[in-house]
Amino acid sequence: MLGLLIAAAAAGSITVAECDVAFERRQEERVVLSVRPGCPISRASTQAAVRAILQPEGTSSVVTVALGRLERYPWLSSTLARQASSSRRWDLAAGRPFAGSENAYVAAALRGMPEFTALFGDWQIAGVSVEKVLRKPAAQLSLPAGAPVPPEALLPWDAIVWVTLKRP
Repeated sequence: MLGLLIAAAAAGSITVAECDVAFERRQEERVVLSVRPGCPISRASTQAAVRAILQPEGTSSVVTVALGRLERYPWLSSTLARQASSSRRWDLAAGRPFAGSENAYVAAALRGMPEFTALFGDWQIAGVSVEKVLRKPAAQLSLPAGAPVPPEALLPWDAIVWVTLKRP
C-alpha cells in the first residue's frame, strides 16, 4: 500500500520564445506529465512544450498531460471562447451549456478542436478532464471584430485541463 502512495517524480524545464516552461513527470497509476508555462505562451510554443515533454515517453502506452489553466495558453482560451460564441449548445445569456455541466461542455469542445488535438502528435486522446470553468463577458475577450454575440454574452475562457493520451 505504501508503494502506491509514493510517486517517483522528475522535473525540468524547456525554454520557448516567451519564457521557460517547467515540467514534471510523476509515476502514479500511470505517467502524469505536468506542463507549467511561466507566462502565457503561443500556439507554437505550446506545441513545442507538449512535444518535448511527450518525446521521452517512448515506452509508455498511456499518459496523462496536466496542462493546468487554459489562461496560460491565450490562443487556446480564445479558440474556446470563439467556439462557444457560435455553438448551439452554449447559452450565451446564462454563461453555461443548455444541457449538462460546463466541465463536460469544455471537455467535448476541446476534443473537437483540431488545433487542440494536433498538440499531441501521434498520440490519441483517450479522455479530457476539465474543472473550474471560468466565464467572461464577450466584451472582455479577444474575439474577432464583428463577432456575432452581444458584448454581455458570457463565454468560457479558462479551466483546469488534463488530457489522457494513448498510443494508436
